[in-house]
Amino acid sequence: MSLARFLARTSLIGLALLAALPSAPMASLLVNHAQAAELKLASVDYQRALENVAEGESARKKLEAMFQTKKSAIEQMKTKLDAMQADYQKQSVLLSDAAKRDKEDAINLAGMQFQQAYQQSEGEMQQAYQGAMEQLIAKMKTITVAIATERAYTLVIEVNEGGVVYTAPSIDITDELIKRYNAQNPVK
Repeated sequence: MSLARFLARTSLIGLALLAALPSAPMASLLVNHAQAAELKLASVDYQRALENVAEGESARKKLEAMFQTKKSAIEQMKTKLDAMQADYQKQSVLLSDAAKRDKEDAINLAGMQFQQAYQQSEGEMQQAYQGAMEQLIAKMKTITVAIATERAYTLVIEVNEGGVVYTAPSIDITDELIKRYNAQNPVK
């Protein structure tokens, strides 16, 4: 029996190794079958963890407060722009061509300023959100490594990355991650 056939029959890991390393020499595929049998997998869902850790909720509230302030300023600019356009529509029949051009220029300038402020605000909000979530995920990764080390997991898969379609609930360590995260990072 060939090595490839032995690995394929005795372990799904053999198939994965053969598929992942088609050009590797056969000698490099000599995997200790006992080690392959000890492969212990876990999955974690960082998105669900972000939604459920207390610090994530606190960060979301802070960001929402910041966004609300920016949103109010943008809405005021929009209201002013709408009022300028409405005034122009009412007065356009009575205005001279020069006055129309002046009003149109003012409206166009206000529109560009609104658009720039809106885009800048959106960019700042996205950047702030991403920064906050990256900090939380960095802490989660440290805790995940601790859990994996304690329980001797060979591989922990993040279910939202890399196209994971399904993981059995029995190997999901997200709840343990949330519990430990909240214990190690109490919200003040």
